[in-house]
Amino acid sequence: LIIMIRSCNGFYLLRPNCEIYTICVNWVSKEWAKRAALPSHVVTMLDNFPTNLHPMSQLSAAITALNSESSFAQAYSEGVHKSKYWEFVYEDSMDLIAKLPCIAAKIYRNLYREGSSIGAIDSNLDWSHNFTNMLGYSDAQFTELMRLYLTIHRWDLKCIFYKEFDLV
Repeated sequence: LIIMIRSCNGFYLLRPNCEIYTICVNWVSKEWAKRAALPSHVVTMLDNFPTNLHPMSQLSAAITALNSESSFAQAYSEGVHKSKYWEFVYEDSMDLIAKLPCIAAKIYRNLYREGSSIGAIDSNLDWSHNFTNMLGYSDAQFTELMRLYLTIHRWDLKCIFYKEFDLV
């Protein structure tokens, strides 16, 4: 896992061998836990979808509905200067990353667990561990498997992005 942190001087990438890596992992886990709550209208929308609606369609709709909470959309409508866009995009990105496990778990629970609750986020656990708990699994091996799975898929998306925009 490589972590990007923001400071007043820009963004920094931290690698696992960095001495402050653990501190940053804990910070980002707590930050995402703070931002993870879904707006009630998104939960209501997900609960009202028919069970035959594809999970990816539900995910797309939920992400789109989060626009109501967008810092960037609000700042843009207020005419913020282009040089400040990145600040609002960063906030929206952090919010979305934090909310994705809740959205995915809600969809999973609605489709395969009779709509049972996803439970609460534990700020002492990392993103993947909270996700597996929300899915309803407590096995440590499954949590480790999901960490690996989510890391691999994140890497696939990064590679696709870099190839698409000739950043390789």
